[in-house]
Amino acid sequence: MKRKRVLSVILAVLTIGFFACQKEDLNDSTPSTLGIKLIALNKSYSLPVEKNSTKSAVVSSPSMVWNTVQMVVSSVKLEAELKSLVTGRDSIEIEYKWNGPQVVNLLDSTLSFGSFLLQPGFYDEIELEIEGKKKDAHPEPVFFMSGNYSNAGGETTPVVVEVFSDIEFETERESVEISESNMSIISTIKLYLDELMAGISPEQLDN
Repeated sequence: MKRKRVLSVILAVLTIGFFACQKEDLNDSTPSTLGIKLIALNKSYSLPVEKNSTKSAVVSSPSMVWNTVQMVVSSVKLEAELKSLVTGRDSIEIEYKWNGPQVVNLLDSTLSFGSFLLQPGFYDEIELEIEGKKKDAHPEPVFFMSGNYSNAGGETTPVVVEVFSDIEFETERESVEISESNMSIISTIKLYLDELMAGISPEQLDN
């Protein structure tokens, strides 16, 4: 087994989706709640990463497999614009903030964090700002990934990605309708791991 490699990557959050389900107590008229999921996709793939290429690893090709992906989430701020029920045009600005810190396993698709109350209505926009602070993670990294790189000859090298600086990213969704109260809504933010390795060639990992 070759020595461990430590890489520097740029975090790229590409998509955000909203999913809703009815709570069990149908007699409860409380506002809907919004929870956050932060998940990592494409934990295995071939190298080099090429645009529009298949996401899964190809046998005998240089490849990456990630076993651990986690991030310290310090806070989540939600900003929303709720269309006025009176005028039907003007928007009411809403802002909430959830404070951690919480270590989030991005490979666990069942884990959610944060809990925001949302009134039923039509939202022109919902924006999420997620922060990971080095002071909350110290002495550990804010963002951490570990896995294995396999070259074309079958040799395996442990690879670690560590980010010790503050991390902040924003994502938004327009035209969101919350049709009724008492709904449990999950906002899923997806991080594509293959995109993090774009621009890194097998030769860089072999040397």
